[in-house]
Amino acid sequence: MKKPLVAVAAAAMLASAGAYAEIRQHEDGRPFASTAIRPAAATFTPSPIPPAWIVSGQPVTEVAEVSETHDGSTEVYLWRTTASTFRWTHRSDEIVTILDGEVFITDADGTRHHLTPGDVAHFPAGSIQLWEVPKTLLKSAILKHPSPRVVEATMRWLRMARALVTG
Repeated sequence: MKKPLVAVAAAAMLASAGAYAEIRQHEDGRPFASTAIRPAAATFTPSPIPPAWIVSGQPVTEVAEVSETHDGSTEVYLWRTTASTFRWTHRSDEIVTILDGEVFITDADGTRHHLTPGDVAHFPAGSIQLWEVPKTLLKSAILKHPSPRVVEATMRWLRMARALVTG
C-alpha cells in the first residue's frame, strides 16, 4: 500500500520540479527589446472575413502582425477593413483600440456600442457581435489565446507555490 503512495508522491514532485524548471526557463528566455510600429509603416497582408459572416458589403480586410509573446499565447496586430457589416465570432480574448474610423458593435444581448478613435473594448473568447463599419476602420488588437483549464490551474498553483517559497 505504501509503495503506490510513494510512487504517486515521487511522480508529483518530479512533475512539479519539471514544471518549475519550465517556468524558470520560460521566464529567463523573455526578450528584452520592445516592439513599436507606426500603422503607416506596417506591412499589411490580406485576411478575409469568412464569407458566411458577411451580412452586407464586400469588405477588404488586412492584418499586420506587430508582435507575439515568446510563448505564443498572446499576439498584437493591426487590423483594417473597408465599409461593411459582418458577424464576428471571437476565438480568443481580444482587446481592441480604435485607431481610425468608427464602428457600431451590437452584442448578442442587443447592447450597442459606438467606438471611435481612442476607444478600447474587450471581447471574450466565444462572444459574437454584429460589426457595422460605415467607412474604413483601423484598430489595434491584442489576442490572448485560451489555454486548457488544467494548464492554467497548474500554472496558477505553481506561481502561488513559488511566491510562498521565494517570499
